Amino acid sequence: MSTERPTPPDGYEQFEGESPESDVPTVELGPGDVLDGLVLDLTEGEGEYGPWYRLKIKDESRGVVRYFAKDEVKRAAAQDRIEVGENIWVAMDTEEVTLERDDGSTHDYHPTNCAFPGGD
Repeated sequence: MSTERPTPPDGYEQFEGESPESDVPTVELGPGDVLDGLVLDLTEGEGEYGPWYRLKIKDESRGVVRYFAKDEVKRAAAQDRIEVGENIWVAMDTEEVTLERDDGSTHDYHPTNCAFPGGD
């Protein structure tokens, strides 16, 4: 049934909100930090440094947050291992690793790992 200007039925409250991005904080993990929860969304794109992936996760302790995938999380997303509607565990190691680049320079960082339910 079509009307000129549809209105919600009695008992419904009209949704009024800001941009969908504005109310969801983006988290940056530090050494020892963990994200653990349900993947609500996975967005991907291409930037100056190649492909990127952003997850929207309903974390057990933080609530709904956004996270830009790094290291193993980025590899899992690139290999289609991360699925919306499934749980994920993401953690940044406390041990620092040194990476040697092709030009001979080095870069120190804390690797980020991920895991999925289903292990024994």
